[in-house]
Amino acid sequence: MWQKEQVIEEFQKRGKRITGQREMLLDVLLEGNWTSCKDVYYEAKKRDPKLGMATVYRTVNALEEIGILTRTYRYSFPPRENENTDS
Repeated sequence: MWQKEQVIEEFQKRGKRITGQREMLLDVLLEGNWTSCKDVYYEAKKRDPKLGMATVYRTVNALEEIGILTRTYRYSFPPRENENTDS
């Protein structure tokens, strides 16, 4: 698992700015209680009401470019009609 200092170092190596909002977003992301950008946004918005959704997406995209985050999709089968779930 990445540490905040390591992520900041990677940002700086690649010439990306580290703003107060980005640091706060890193805190939210590293806590790991999210599954989407919306989740990150809602948690971060509690900490900084001025935060915009675009900032979340830009930060997540930058983290993807660096290789710190990867995007995955989860698929599942919905229950079939008339399926007995007791067995």
